[in-house]
Amino acid sequence: MSSPAVGYWVADNLGRVLGPLALQALRELISSGRLKAAVRASRDGTQWVAVQELPELRDLFAATRPSPSVEQQQAERLRTQLRGLQNLPPHEVFGAKPNASLDEVRLAFFRMAKRFSPEHLSPETHPELRKVSAEIFDFLSRCMREVEVLYAQGAYQQARPLPPRLDMDGPLPPPPPPPVASVAPAVVPP
Repeated sequence: MSSPAVGYWVADNLGRVLGPLALQALRELISSGRLKAAVRASRDGTQWVAVQELPELRDLFAATRPSPSVEQQQAERLRTQLRGLQNLPPHEVFGAKPNASLDEVRLAFFRMAKRFSPEHLSPETHPELRKVSAEIFDFLSRCMREVEVLYAQGAYQQARPLPPRLDMDGPLPPPPPPPVASVAPAVVPP
């Protein structure tokens, strides 16, 4: 009688979960480059531990871990990009249009900021990369607060809804009803 195959669940630093997967499937995903990192793992999908606590997974991911010099290069690249963003208006930092609604800017902020959030970084992240990620997260948070103040002061106008679109291929609207002729009673002279 064969023992049931162990399934693994893995979670990345953004909280995305993949599983259950057999060890061989994980090995193939990692070797193909489609799965680059995981910070938590589980054998049952409910009890989660750090990947390092499961030797079979720790060894798989150890081979894909970027070297400290690669992470230092990433940190320098991010720092250069941050310097380029610091003189832009807040909506441009988030890639939003000048007339975007506050909700659109917030959505763009959350998409961008979660990549640099300190709790989404792996514990093994190089200290320099961790530091620049925190700087970017703080910068993005300050920009978002500035946008919220500007909206509260009325500096940004909320985008107006688009006018109805004319559709040349659609059905014709019904013709307007004919005008009702009102007949005034004849006035009889006295």
